Amino acid sequence: MTNHDDSLDGLSLDAAVDAVVARGADDADAVRAALTRVTEEGTVRREAVDDALGHVAKVVSTPETRVENAGMLIDDAREAATAVDHLDGVAERLDDFERRHAAVASRVDDLGDQLQSVVALASDPDDIYEAAVEIRRLNAAANSAQHTADKLGVDAEEFEAWVRHPDRRLDALDDDADAVAGFVDGVAETLDALAAGDVGTDVDPAAVRFDAALRHRVSRLLLDDLRAEVEDLRAWPDPGPDDAHGAVDADALDALDDRLTGLEERWRSIDDRFDGAAVEWRDRYDDRLADFEAALDDHTPPVDWRAVESLLGEYRPETP
Repeated sequence: MTNHDDSLDGLSLDAAVDAVVARGADDADAVRAALTRVTEEGTVRREAVDDALGHVAKVVSTPETRVENAGMLIDDAREAATAVDHLDGVAERLDDFERRHAAVASRVDDLGDQLQSVVALASDPDDIYEAAVEIRRLNAAANSAQHTADKLGVDAEEFEAWVRHPDRRLDALDDDADAVAGFVDGVAETLDALAAGDVGTDVDPAAVRFDAALRHRVSRLLLDDLRAEVEDLRAWPDPGPDDAHGAVDADALDALDDRLTGLEERWRSIDDRFDGAAVEWRDRYDDRLADFEAALDDHTPPVDWRAVESLLGEYRPETP
């Protein structure tokens, strides 16, 4: 790496920022954020690089522990699900945990290599800014890996809890059904407003109908996801004396099943309305709707609802 900043040591933070910005490499905010890590009492110090390096070394060590903890929680979940891991939803989740664990473990392994590179860079007294940039980058990468590992551990722990206590899963699915009902009702209300001409003069009816079509497609996917969950619970075996999984409340499951049937019927009645009048919106949005539907095809039960919500946000048109 080319030496640039033999003159940064001892400069005030403002002066050091100006000196680095003068090279034209980075904007002032990014430079300041990096150099702040190697600044003591308002002055950039070479010695502060060593302190920052020691701190980031501790930060890098934390994700490794969290990955190990997540792995143990996954093992606990797999053990609890031994007698039900033949069910699609259970098997898919366990496999997903393993994939996610392998991915974050690989990221954590890379952190060690990155740390050694930063140590080598920080040994050059003339590369204060470059070292500060890499320390900041490594710190962010380590924090991100820790967050990912922590989230994985929480998900595995929650999964084990509902395997042991399926009533918790039924309660959560009932809440999810509330959310889907809100989606379905919202689409119906939009179509009612369009049919009645009850939209503002500054509103594009075609865009509003396209937005409703997107939400309608999402509600179908979420209904399919809930139906798959119900079918898994319907096939849930009664626990034996040596099994860790809990029993399913048949009456509560029947009630949820009936509720989903009603929502599916309501969804189909709304679906028919998209094939009726006012189809001119398709001339403008059919291709984009097809793209959205293709993207939705990548999401199959068990569905990551947050990911689908994010996808919906990418495709929704701007409407007042």
